[in-house]
Amino acid sequence: MNLDIETTTIQRLRDALLEGGRAAPVDPAAGEAVMSSRERAALARFAPFAEIMCLMMMIDQQEDVAEIDAIRGAMRLLTNDLLGDAALEDIFRRCRADASEFGVESCLQKIGARVSANRQDRETAFSLAAAVALADETLLASESKLMTSIAQWCGVSDQRASVLLDQL
Repeated sequence: MNLDIETTTIQRLRDALLEGGRAAPVDPAAGEAVMSSRERAALARFAPFAEIMCLMMMIDQQEDVAEIDAIRGAMRLLTNDLLGDAALEDIFRRCRADASEFGVESCLQKIGARVSANRQDRETAFSLAAAVALADETLLASESKLMTSIAQWCGVSDQRASVLLDQL
């Protein structure tokens, strides 16, 4: 499958995520060592999406500021500013360690298993990964290849992937 993710749709999503990620941080849990049950639930819900985006950010072995901003913007949007940057850093740390120990494909398999049961979740994960891939305005072959793997592990067909990339 050869996916053209450089669509107007994904560029608009990327721009919205970058804008949200660059905004002044809202960190309601600053200074608190213990998360509330609401924050824990938001973290559990957001984690698979963040992990897929983190894998996309890591695939070229250069963690660009724009990619981090896009992931932060997604976190703020999807959790309604409930989680602070410390939660995102914890996800990054765990994702880097898992990818290093088990490999990217193994990580994708685990994440895909967590999101594939819900069509909206798997399509959201796929679309967010595409936005992160374009965050630095350059699509590398490694990122394009990872998009194909993400689609496969998340259960997004070639036809549906093309629709998603063009319709948001």
